[in-house]
Amino acid sequence: MQISSRQYPHPVLSYNSDDFINSDFQASLKSTKTHSSYIFDAYCVTSSEGINQLIKEQKAKFAFHFECQTTRYRKVFSSFDNQFTFNLPAQYIEGKVQICAFIIAVEDLESYVLPEFHPDYEGYSFQIKKGDILAVDAERSFFAEKDIDPLKRIPSIFSIQPNRSEDAQAIEVDSSGNKIIIKLSQENFDYYKSISLNPSFQPILSSLIVIPALVSILETLRNEDTDIDYEECRWYQVILLRLKDFGIELGSHSFEQDSTISIAHKLIGDPLSQSFSALMNLDED
Repeated sequence: MQISSRQYPHPVLSYNSDDFINSDFQASLKSTKTHSSYIFDAYCVTSSEGINQLIKEQKAKFAFHFECQTTRYRKVFSSFDNQFTFNLPAQYIEGKVQICAFIIAVEDLESYVLPEFHPDYEGYSFQIKKGDILAVDAERSFFAEKDIDPLKRIPSIFSIQPNRSEDAQAIEVDSSGNKIIIKLSQENFDYYKSISLNPSFQPILSSLIVIPALVSILETLRNEDTDIDYEECRWYQVILLRLKDFGIELGSHSFEQDSTISIAHKLIGDPLSQSFSALMNLDED
C-alpha cells in the first residue's frame, strides 16, 4: 500500500508534509511468533493535542494496515488506546508484508479544524468521512517465514532447467524470481539428468553447478550492481537466514572480507570435500 500526501483532500499529520506545525505521529511494533500466529505489541504517540482530543472522544483511533503481496491478505487492526496487542494468524501471510500506521476518523467530522494546522489553512475547515486518514507514519515491512518451508534448505532455492535457445551458454543464472534458476545447455542438462540419478554424485553436481551459481549471486549482493529489488525474492530471504546462522550479515566486515567461494561452501555444506570422497570411493570401486 503506497502512501502519498497527494491522496488527501485535507491536512494530514505526516512525516513527509508540513500540513501540521510542531506536531508528529510515531508508531512502533514489536512482534513475537508462535507456532500459529504473530503477536504484535503496538505503541503509538502523537504530539497533536487536537488529534489526541479526538481520540479521547473516540472520534478517531490508531490503526495498522497489513498487506501481504504473496497471499493478497489485507487486514486493519485498530484501537482507541495508544498501547494495544493483536494477533495475526501465520497461515494468512507469507513473504514480504507491508505495514502502514495511521490515525483514522471513526465518524464523520463536518468541520475539521485543528490549532496545529499550517497557517496556510487558516480560515478553512474540512469535511472528514468515517475511515479517512488523519495521520500517517512511515511505511515498514517484515518477512513472514513459514515454520516448515523446504526453501529454508539452500539447495532447494535453486531450480536447474534446460536452456533450449539456439545460442544457449553452458550455464546461465537467473535470480529475478522466487527461486534461482540455473539454465544448462540442452547437452549439459541431459548429462545432469543422467548423473543426478546416482545419489553419490549429488555433492559433485553441487560443486559443478550450484556453487558457481551461488558465488555469482553472492558477488552480486556484495557489489550491488543491479536495480532488482531482491527483497521481493524468497531465495534472498533464505540466504539471509542461512548467513545469519554463521554470524554473517550483508555489508558486514566478514561478508566483505571473506571470499564468496568460501561463504558459498559454508552455505551449501562443503560439497567439495564430499565430492573428493565420492570420487575416491568411485576409484576404489
